[in-house]
Amino acid sequence: MHIETIHFERVFDVQSEMFSFESGGKREFAVAFDRKSVPATGSTFAVAFEEAGNWQTVSGWRDLSTTRVKLQRSAWVIAIDLLLDMYLYGIPILVIVLGGALVLGGPWAALLAVVLMVLGACAIVVGGALHNRQIEQALLAVSPQQTRTVTVPDMQARRADPTAPAR
Repeated sequence: MHIETIHFERVFDVQSEMFSFESGGKREFAVAFDRKSVPATGSTFAVAFEEAGNWQTVSGWRDLSTTRVKLQRSAWVIAIDLLLDMYLYGIPILVIVLGGALVLGGPWAALLAVVLMVLGACAIVVGGALHNRQIEQALLAVSPQQTRTVTVPDMQARRADPTAPAR
């Protein structure tokens, strides 16, 4: 994860949730936040990227005049996407896995296969929620006066070492 503070000097070409902007003499086109988060000209945002500077990998943002953090995909969206994927693709896979487990290992193997699939789905949702929490904490840690780029290892270096002895 990579955090940058962006001052939107000029925002133009706003269409639903897509917009273009100019900042620091550079232009970016077709940036996607959500409809309610299109920045105003002159505003400053902290933006979290999965890849540094790649506006197609924006995972969260925060207007530095507020403490409200917006995420590209909430944990609920991840869970609903996973349920839809399980409905579309999981049923054939479940039939194949259950059929194979029943034939090769019996009912206990089939039960174990179902339990492992459910635990895997839960791990995906929990992992997404933890990643979102990390993004939210990193964006909230950016102060409005901060104008430099911050990466997650830099943010973690400023935290106290949990393994250090108490003072």
